[in-house]
Parts: sequence; structure tokens; C-alpha cells
Amino acid sequence: MGTTKFVLFTADNKYVVEYLLQQLILSDSITEALIFEEYDLAVGFRKMLAKNCKLDCSINTYIE
Repeated sequence: MGTTKFVLFTADNKYVVEYLLQQLILSDSITEALIFEEYDLAVGFRKMLAKNCKLDCSINTYIE
């Protein structure tokens, strides 16, 4: 069995795909989502998006 992975999910039912050069990309598809292999990294990225983009996300488990 593999390790637990995580994705960020918004209140608008979108997945965070990328945040680069102050450009946020979201998608309806979990297959395009940015996948975090460490929970602490997902938490840090979520905090950064809340501060920089005023975006509230939940951290959800990604199941392959």
C-alpha cells in the first residue's frame, strides 16, 4: 500500500492545479490537481493561498 497523498479543494468545488508567478489555476478534475506527498507541505501551501489569494481550501486525501 502506498503513502497517503493530499490535494487542495476549494469551496467552489475546484482543485488547485498550480500557483506560479501569482497566477492561480483551478480545475474541476482531480486528475489535474497538484498532489502533495507530505501533509505539512499541503498545509503550508494552503496557508500561502489563503494569504496571497484569499482562497480558502480544504486538504483532502487523494486516492489513486
